[in-house]
This record gives sequence, C-alpha cells and structure tokens, in this order.
Amino acid sequence: MWVSDWGETADEPPTPEQMEQWHRRMSPPDNEFPASVGLAILLGRSEDAAVGITQVEAFSTGFRFTLAVRLRQVPPALTHRGLFTLIGSHTPPGIDIPLEDRLLLGIEYPDGHRASTLHDTRMRAPSAVDATQLALVQQGGGGGERSVDLTYWVTPLPPSEGTVSFVLAWPRFGMPESRTNIDGGAICAAGARSHILWPPHLATEPQQPPAPPRPSSGWFAEPPS
Repeated sequence: MWVSDWGETADEPPTPEQMEQWHRRMSPPDNEFPASVGLAILLGRSEDAAVGITQVEAFSTGFRFTLAVRLRQVPPALTHRGLFTLIGSHTPPGIDIPLEDRLLLGIEYPDGHRASTLHDTRMRAPSAVDATQLALVQQGGGGGERSVDLTYWVTPLPPSEGTVSFVLAWPRFGMPESRTNIDGGAICAAGARSHILWPPHLATEPQQPPAPPRPSSGWFAEPPS
C-alpha cells in the first residue's frame, strides 16, 4: 500500500510519467531560460495600498509573474509580518483570516478556464492531474511590513488569441472586485521564444530516507512493533 504526501492511498505509486506531468504543472521547467513578456501592470490601488504584477516571464509550458503588494501605512494588526498572512495562498494552520481581509487573486483565460489563490493546486495528487485545468501556484517571495513580492506560476500558456483576465479583490484595503485584461497572445508568443537548454530530466518520486542506526543493545535496539 502506497501513501503519498498528498494523503492519497493507492495500491501503486504514481508512474514516472504522472510525476513528470505533476512537476511540470507545479513549477517552470528547469531546463528552460524564459522569455520576457515586458509587462508591469497596476491591478488596483486605494489611498493606503496598491497591488500589481511585474516580471512576467514565459516558458513553453506556462508563465511566471511577481505579485507586488505595497502599503502606505501598516495597521497595528499587521505588524510582525502579518501582511504575508493576508496575501499568500497558504493560510498558516490555526489562524482564521476573515475572507474580506484576504487579498484574492484570480486568472481567467478566454476559453473560460480559471484559477485563484483560494485553491491550492499543489495539494492535488499526481494521479489526479488534469493537464487542461488552469493552475495558479504560489512559489516564493519576500518583503517586509509594507512591501511584499510573491512569485506565481501559471500553466498552461494562454491561447494565442484573446485576453487573460486578472481578477483582484481586497475589501480590507478599499479594493472591490475588479478585472484587468492583458493580451494573452503576447504571453503565448513569448513562450515560443523561451530557450530549451537541454533535455528535461524525468522526475521521480522522492525516496524515503534510510532508517537511523540503532544501538546494539537496550530498549532502542528493538524496532517498533
């Protein structure tokens, strides 16, 4: 019986092909150098906050962008890195954040496929991957109390024609739901200009670490039962 990190139980582990497809959806291909799309767009702002996207880069399988969040002043409740808890896709365990306080980001393609920060795509098991489903995956980021930049990965690439819609809502900072459209064809065209550096490595399921050594005698010498 195989139990995965995603809580999936099955008779067989995912195949190398399933693992490769899952990794290709969760992050940019590590054998490519991306092409710049040349976009920096302010998605919304109020007197006390601003949200935009910068550093849009395209790969053959999707595109990456940076979500830039800026505050004019830090509310007392957001000191000590509290801003991160309102922006990211991953809510820390045991912390209840009201929906109106959270920064919500969504993407919609012209064919109707959509994804948002309310759904953590990484929790889908490799065997459940749907290559046609739009994925929005938070990767890394950094910042302080008034400035945060988070990197997101989107896959697949948008269609060659039509617009890509970025949907933003952050009621706490005076930003009702709004939609900003950009040229999806420009992102798709940039993806065709990414440089393939070398053949991709086939992803495999991480191996379990070896068991630690046991004393030759005493209680700890016996394996668990």
